[in-house]
Amino acid sequence: ERATNTLDAMYSALQGVEGIEQVIIYENDTNVTDGNGVPAKSFLPIVVGGLSLDIANAIWDNKPIGILSFGNTTVNIDDIEGLPHPIGYQRPEPVVIYITMNLTTDSLFPGNGIDQIKAELISYFESNIGVGQDVVYSRLFTPINKVAGHQVNSLTIAKTPSPVGTSNIIIDFDEIASLSNVNIIITT
Repeated sequence: ERATNTLDAMYSALQGVEGIEQVIIYENDTNVTDGNGVPAKSFLPIVVGGLSLDIANAIWDNKPIGILSFGNTTVNIDDIEGLPHPIGYQRPEPVVIYITMNLTTDSLFPGNGIDQIKAELISYFESNIGVGQDVVYSRLFTPINKVAGHQVNSLTIAKTPSPVGTSNIIIDFDEIASLSNVNIIITT
């Protein structure tokens, strides 16, 4: 089914670009800069994955005439007469998340159980936490509990090393939570 609304058409075009994992488009059709900092009469595409030139071409091919494509990344696309047009879009700002936990293990806990828990957490982040989505503390137990043979004595999370918090981590509209192996500390 072909999208007919310009915003939907652009969204569809960007979703079709090779390597793109997520697209969010914020439109500001008012005459003033909005609360997200998007200028009047413009739109802000936030894109995860894909190549810059492919993204800019998809936006150029689908954007309305005279409407600004805004963002922290700009690629010049030449029109049919060879004149350059700046096409803006945004990559989400990564927010590094730190997790610390202490476990009591039993005989069912695998020899590589700590690595399995880390892999489950990273997979959970990649599959479930996209642009602008908060890290919900209670949901972290789901991937952790996919590994048998343990109980969680303590679990803390934060945007800084050596976390002590158990509150959800708020992620801004143009940010994405990022978790890596080295930022997960598990003791038994």
